[in-house]
Amino acid sequence: MTTTQTIDLDLVDQTVALIPKSAWFYVRQIIVNALIDNMPGSALKQLTGSYDAFEKAEQILTAYYEIPSYEKELIIDAFKILGTMNALEMLDAANLEQFIDNDISSTNAAEVSAMQGEQTQDN
Repeated sequence: MTTTQTIDLDLVDQTVALIPKSAWFYVRQIIVNALIDNMPGSALKQLTGSYDAFEKAEQILTAYYEIPSYEKELIIDAFKILGTMNALEMLDAANLEQFIDNDISSTNAAEVSAMQGEQTQDN
């Protein structure tokens, strides 16, 4: 019997929106490692050509999910493979709040730089 898990795409969008931009490298690393840990041997062999090529699988999946437009896909795949609650608990445990200040600092620096550029042009 095959079971189909329905993914709540609104929850996916909310999750993606809550992840600070500067945290995506860390999030990718955590989820890719969890996906590999939960990957059946047959899937690992299909992906890498070997049943024990964990590092190669990490390289392949990390490269695949590095594309910024695949951030949502990463969360969808995490929900599908790890389970929605497991994925959310893993993200919660990752303490992503620590990255919020980095995003605010980057945004403020960009705004200050833009304002300085405008002032220079006005002079």
